[in-house]
Amino acid sequence: MPNFKFNLLSISKLVTSTDYILNFSNFQCEIQEKKSLKTICLAKLKYGLYHLETYTKSRHTPPKATFINNFSTPPVTNSNIRHFRLGHLSGNHLNTLHKNFPFISKHVDENCDICHLAKQKKLSYSPSANRALKPFDLVHMDLWGPFSQSSVHGHKYFLTIVDDFSRYTWIILFKTKGDVRTHVQTFVSLIENQFHLSIKCIRSDNGPEFLQKDFFASNDLYLYTSAKW
Repeated sequence: MPNFKFNLLSISKLVTSTDYILNFSNFQCEIQEKKSLKTICLAKLKYGLYHLETYTKSRHTPPKATFINNFSTPPVTNSNIRHFRLGHLSGNHLNTLHKNFPFISKHVDENCDICHLAKQKKLSYSPSANRALKPFDLVHMDLWGPFSQSSVHGHKYFLTIVDDFSRYTWIILFKTKGDVRTHVQTFVSLIENQFHLSIKCIRSDNGPEFLQKDFFASNDLYLYTSAKW
C-alpha cells in the first residue's frame, strides 16, 4: 500500500525482543518496563486502533517504533509546573485552582509517567468521624520502600508520620530499613523536647520494625497494629 502513511508495530515482536510488557484497557495501552513497571509509552484507542503517543522534536514527524527507547517524562514547563509542585494534582483540581487563582496555569493534558506508575484506582473508604482529642494522643506511622532508584543522597526508604488530631505530617528519609527503630525513638524524643507533650499511642501495620516492646514500655506508649499476627 504505497499511500499508507502509518507505521505498524508488532505486539508479538515487541514483547519477545524487548524487556517491555503491555497493559491493554478499553481506551489505552500502557507499555511498561518489566522490572520497575514504569510506564514509558502510551497508546490511545482511536477508531479501533491503538495510536502511539510520540514525543519527538517535531509533532509532525510520523511515529516510529524506535522512539520507545528515547521516551521520557515531558520537561517541566509553565503549563505543568504546578502539577509537579502540588504533588501531581489531578487536572480537575488544577482547573479549579485556575478559576480562583488565574496566575496558576490551566491544566494541559500531558502524559506523566509518574502518575501512571503511582496512581492506581481503589475502592473508596467509608467516612470516619474518629479523631484524637489532643495533639499526639494518636500518631500514625508507615514505612515505604525500597525505591527502585535511590535519591541523590542515597536514601531508599521513607517513614510517614501523621498526627491524628492535627493531620500534620512528617516525612523522614533514610537509607536502610534497619534505621526505622532509631528514627521512631528519635521522633518520640523530639516531640517531648520541642512540644512538651508525650505521644500516647502509635498506630502502624504489622511491620516488625515497629515492634519495640522494651522502648514502648519504658515510655508508656501503646502500639496499635492494623491486624493480628
